Amino acid sequence: MNTSLRNVALIWTLPILFGIALATDLAWPHTTESAAAVKKEATGLDQRWTKVSVELPTSQALFPPGNGADIANGECLICHSAGMVLRQPPLTQDEWIGEINKMRNAFGAPLPADQVEALAEYLLSINGRQSQKGSSAVDGQAS
Repeated sequence: MNTSLRNVALIWTLPILFGIALATDLAWPHTTESAAAVKKEATGLDQRWTKVSVELPTSQALFPPGNGADIANGECLICHSAGMVLRQPPLTQDEWIGEINKMRNAFGAPLPADQVEALAEYLLSINGRQSQKGSSAVDGQAS
């Protein structure tokens, strides 16, 4: 193999290997990252994360009486206080459904799907606003 071809191969090999190492998140030897990676591999734990304990505030307040208050008291109070929910801006029925489904899908709220509509109707009755037909959610102007 001639010398110039070998030099070209070496020049291109190092950046390619470096790129592969970065793309696969490989750690270089003798770095703190590689020590953490080795420890994680050996123990199955990622030492960069620490366990925290969060104590949520307790409240004796319940949601106001009404059709659906039992659902709100049984499901929403798992994570939220009634006061926090009642201090939210008034939402439409569809917006409440969106918020409830976000709690179910993104945050794992254990509310059964068949109770979403009833809970949204209840929240609309205690903290809701009527939707404006034909208006944009962005600017409130008729489209």
